[in-house]
Amino acid sequence: FDHISYAIRQLSNMTQQARAAFQYATLNVFQMSSRQQQGQALSNTSLSSNVIAFAQLQAMQQQKSSSIHRTSGSLRTTP
Repeated sequence: FDHISYAIRQLSNMTQQARAAFQYATLNVFQMSSRQQQGQALSNTSLSSNVIAFAQLQAMQQQKSSSIHRTSGSLRTTP
């Protein structure tokens, strides 16, 4: 049973890390696209900054959930 719970924890950690990596990559894409749009209308820039703020909020929530996983005995390190 210990092997099963360990495997489940490892799988959960890998899923968490994949989600964090995807959110980080998505944030980078939005930052690049917002830089390209700086010469355009202000409404586009404000839309991009809203999306970036939303992605940052998701990343903060991700860190909170990963710290909860750590306190429950998981060995995940936050990137």
